[in-house]
Amino acid sequence: MDINEIILEHIIAFIPVYLSLKGNCTLIYTKEGKSYDIDKTLNTVLNQLARYYLVDLKATRRYCANILSITNLTPIPFNMDNIFAPIKVRKPLFKNDGSIGYVNIEYIDEIRKHRDITLIHLTNDITIECLSSLQTVNRHIKNGYIVKKFWKERQSSLQINERDFYEEYNQPATKGDIALLRKEILKIKEVIR
Repeated sequence: MDINEIILEHIIAFIPVYLSLKGNCTLIYTKEGKSYDIDKTLNTVLNQLARYYLVDLKATRRYCANILSITNLTPIPFNMDNIFAPIKVRKPLFKNDGSIGYVNIEYIDEIRKHRDITLIHLTNDITIECLSSLQTVNRHIKNGYIVKKFWKERQSSLQINERDFYEEYNQPATKGDIALLRKEILKIKEVIR
């Protein structure tokens, strides 16, 4: 199935998995409770999601790292409804295999400790096993909510600035405006000759 079709089903988590005869793949969970095995690495899927949501991952990670004063494992905000917190879900077998998956913070129901692992229960009865401690998982999710707050403020300030622009320039032209336009047109006319 194409990643764009899966995105329309609202992705709530995507984690790296090893599949027999396929190797390093990505498991995607959707809001409807479906799961999809994608024959691509998690980084490839992450880049495809960023392309779909028109997000520059490098700049977004830098922005989040600056807000949270951390350098690694920053949450990834694709939009207001899709902010993904990083979680460690496996021990990599090879050098370039990732161990980090991502969970949408809005769909986390409960987090609890079970023996040596942390269980993340999602709203549609999906449970993800995490190798990080309970405190670490809670910190990553808290960081996700902090990023969401800043992302929301940033979006609202952009909307206000756009509205101010239209309020300022959505007025009739004055004689001074017309005189400036005439002067600019005459300059352009002289350059063309």
